[in-house]
Amino acid sequence: MDIKKELASNQTILLIMPSVDYNKDIVSIMKKLSGKSICYVTLNKTSESLKELFKKNKVKSDEIVFIDAISKTFKSMPDSGEGVYYISSPAALTEISIAIDRFLRHGFEYIIFDSLTNLLIYEKKAPVSKFVSSLVNKIKQSKTRALFYALSVKDQDSMIKESGMFVDKVVEL
Repeated sequence: MDIKKELASNQTILLIMPSVDYNKDIVSIMKKLSGKSICYVTLNKTSESLKELFKKNKVKSDEIVFIDAISKTFKSMPDSGEGVYYISSPAALTEISIAIDRFLRHGFEYIIFDSLTNLLIYEKKAPVSKFVSSLVNKIKQSKTRALFYALSVKDQDSMIKESGMFVDKVVEL
């Protein structure tokens, strides 16, 4: 699958990936999008661990700004650092939404949301659906292209299917 080509013809994509290849898949996608301005929203890995993963796999991360919603859940962090904005927790949907709003105004080429399935650990299905719908609508009003990750997890199939209604295209790896 050529992710750049898919994003050229679809503004919002839900990418369903097997958990076994998760790290390999996110590195592969970042390599293909590198050189572009990217806002990477992370709900399951710290921005530090992602930077390390990208560095180890020779992915340039100078153009990436992170919205890190996991680090503050287990250690004291400032509100921002170099290229990183920290959110209090993955359950803070309003806080995440406000941060993404700010980045949409900066005209990033891509937003990567990692991952929708992680939201369900912290929130019930209804608020997550409402959040995804609202987020996709905000993105549609910008020129930014968005890639939403979801792990293919059986007990979250209904949420993944529902999220698929909001985006332009659903792609399974």
